[in-house]
Amino acid sequence: MLTTASALAAVFAPRRIALVGASDRDGSAGRLFWDNLRDFPGEVVPVTPSSSTVDGVSAVASLRDVEGAVDLAVVVSPAASVPGVIADAAARGVPAAVVISGGFAEAGPEGARLQAEMMAAAWAGGVRIIGPNCFGVQNCGLPLNASLGRGLPAGGGISVVTQSGAYGMAIHTLGRDEHARFAKVCATGNKADVGDADLLRYLGDDPATTVICFLSESMPDGRAFIEAAREITPHKPVIVARLGRSAAGARAALSHTAALASQDRVARAALADAGAIVVRSGLEMLDAARALDARPHPAGARVGIVTNSGGTGVELTDLLVEHNLLVPELSPGLRAELRALLPAVGSPHNPVDMTTVWHRYTELYPALIDRIARSGEVDVVVPVLLHRSASEEVSIAVRAAVAALRADGVAVPVYACWVADRDQRAGAKLLQEAGVPCFDWPERTARAVAHAAEAARNADPLAPSQPDHPSAPGPPATAPATVAAQPIDRQLDVEQAADLLRNAGIDVLPSTVCHSERDAVRAARGLGYPVVAKVVHPNIAHKSDVGGVRTDLRNDAALRAAAREILAIAPGASVLVQPHRVGVEVIVGGIRDASFGPAVVAGLGGVFAETVDDVVFALAPCTEADAHRLLRRMRGYPLLAGARGQEPVDLAALAALVTRVSELLAATPWLSQLDLNPVLCGARHVIVSDWRLYTQNQSPRDETARRDSPGHGGEMARRSP
Repeated sequence: MLTTASALAAVFAPRRIALVGASDRDGSAGRLFWDNLRDFPGEVVPVTPSSSTVDGVSAVASLRDVEGAVDLAVVVSPAASVPGVIADAAARGVPAAVVISGGFAEAGPEGARLQAEMMAAAWAGGVRIIGPNCFGVQNCGLPLNASLGRGLPAGGGISVVTQSGAYGMAIHTLGRDEHARFAKVCATGNKADVGDADLLRYLGDDPATTVICFLSESMPDGRAFIEAAREITPHKPVIVARLGRSAAGARAALSHTAALASQDRVARAALADAGAIVVRSGLEMLDAARALDARPHPAGARVGIVTNSGGTGVELTDLLVEHNLLVPELSPGLRAELRALLPAVGSPHNPVDMTTVWHRYTELYPALIDRIARSGEVDVVVPVLLHRSASEEVSIAVRAAVAALRADGVAVPVYACWVADRDQRAGAKLLQEAGVPCFDWPERTARAVAHAAEAARNADPLAPSQPDHPSAPGPPATAPATVAAQPIDRQLDVEQAADLLRNAGIDVLPSTVCHSERDAVRAARGLGYPVVAKVVHPNIAHKSDVGGVRTDLRNDAALRAAAREILAIAPGASVLVQPHRVGVEVIVGGIRDASFGPAVVAGLGGVFAETVDDVVFALAPCTEADAHRLLRRMRGYPLLAGARGQEPVDLAALAALVTRVSELLAATPWLSQLDLNPVLCGARHVIVSDWRLYTQNQSPRDETARRDSPGHGGEMARRSP
C-alpha cells in the first residue's frame, strides 16, 4: 500500500498531472488552473467531458480514459461529480488528488454526504485527498502552481500549511512586498483525509523546507501532530498560528479543571512542550518564519541594538525584555571601543545611540554592527533604521557589514527594525534580497527576534520522552457497566471516586459520607477531632458557593450544628466528614481534549482557583521529571518552594501526584474530567482533600474506532450530522 510520504511526494513533486474540469472558458476555475500549470515542467492532461481539446491540447472525458500513469489529479469539477472522479482515480491507480471544489461538509448535510461518498471511494482505492474546498498546493522550486493564486511567490525555505485559502493568496503578497521566500504552500480546506500531522512529517523530511508554518483553525489530529513535532522541532523550526481561540473549548464547566482548561490553553501548552513556536496571528507567524529562514539563528537571548533614535531604542528595549530577551549592559572595554567611534553626544551603552549625525550613518552603522557582533557579548544585533538612516546608501553599507560577518563565520544574526515611509522601501528591499530580514516597527521586530531565539532553545536533543501508557484499569466495581454511554458526563459518587484514586496510588483524606447528625458525630469520633464537614449532592459542584464547607470543627456540638445546616442546603444532601488538615492549597486535575487527548493540569488551588488562574498544562501521561518542570512553570511556584523563608512543601510527592493523575487519565478512557482541589501540601505530606471525577459520554470502544478511522483527522468526522 502507498505510504503517506509517497502520496504527498506525488502531491508536491508530480511528474504527470490530470486537471479534472479543465476549460477554455475565461473566468472559470478550469481555465485559471490550466493557466497556472503552464510552467509545470511535466505533462498536464486536460480532463473534461465537454470538449475534445483545451487550449489546443487533446482532452479526455474522464480519468479512466487517460493513457499512462498519473501522479496527481487536480479536481475543479462540481461537487456532485467529485465522488465519481475519485472512483475513476482509484481505478486508474492515481495516488493523490487535490480537490479544489467546494460544496462539501462546509455546505451542510448534503455536502457532508458527498464528502463521505468521496472519502469512501478514496479509501477503497487508496487515493489520498488534499481538501476538499481548498486553495490548492504550490511547490515554488519545481515550479508547481496547482492553486487559485496567480503566480508563485519567490522560492526559498518557508513552507506553509493553512486551512484558509485567503492566506494562501496573502502569502504571495507578502513574498512580493517583504521578500519572504517559500518552498511549499498547501491549503488543507476541510481536511477530509490528509491532516496536519501528515503534512508536518512530510515537510520535516523535506530538504527544501527550512521552516514549517501552520495556520490552523482546527487540529483534529492534534495528538499525532504533537508526536511528530517532538521529533522535528530539535532539527527544524515549527511555527503554529491558532485561529478561533475565542470560541475554542466551549463546554460545560463541571469542575474547576474544566473551567480553567480551554482547548486553546491545552493546545498551546502541548505545542510549546513539543518545541513548536506558538503565535497569535498569521502576520506574526510569517515574521517569525522570515527571521528563521535567514541564517544564522540566534545562539541565545542577548540583543545588541544600534540606533539613531534614543526613544525608538528604548521602546525596542522594553518590548524585547517583555518577550524574555536580554538587552545587556556592554562591558567597559567594548563601551570604550564604541565611544571612540561615536560622536561626543552619542551613547556606547546598549542601545548604542549614534544620534542624528546624518552625514556619518553610512560609516557608523556598519562599524558599530561589526564590532558588537564580533564582541561575543550579544547573540543578535538589531540596527534600527529610522528616517534618514532608512536609505539605500545606509542599507548598502549594512548589507556589506553583514556579508563580511558571514564570510568570517560570525554566527550572530542581524535583523533590521525598519521605521520609515513606504516610499523608502527600496532600502529595505536591498537588505531583504541579501537575506537580512527587515521588520516594520519595534513591536514586530521584538516578536520576530523572540521567536527566533525561542527556536534556538527548542533545538534540544534531550527533549523529555513520553512513557508508555500503563494498563487501563476498569471502572469501579460498583459503577454500572453502561456508565460511559450516558448522554452527558456523569459524576462518580464520592466513595467510588476515592477508591479509584487510592487504587492509582493517590492519597486521599479518610472520609465518611453521613446522612444524619448522629452519623456525622459517630464518624468524627472515629476519625478524631478537629474535623471538616462538606456537603455532598449530585447537583452541587462548588461546595463553598452554597456554604457547604465547615472547617476546624472541634467537638460534637459544633459538628451537629454544621451538619444540620449542611443537610438543609438541598433535598437529598449528605455530609462528608474528614479530618481537618492544612497546607498550601493546590489544584491537580485532568481533562480529555477532543483533539489532543488527555491532559493534566496543576496550579494554585482552593476556592479561588479560577480567580487566581495560575495553572499549567501538559499532555498525559508524563514522567516525574516532566511534572517537576510543569510545576516550575507556575507563577506561584515560589510558594511551594519556600518563599520568604517558609518551609518548602514536599515537591517530590507533589510531582509524583501529578504523574499518577496523568497516568490514571491516560489509562482510563472512560474518565472525562478529574478534579482534585484542594490538594493540601506541606513539608511532609501531600494529600487530596476534595475530589470529583466524571465519566466520559463515549465508550472506550467508540473512541478507539474514531482514532482508527482513516478520516478521523478530517472535517467530515467533525461536521457530518
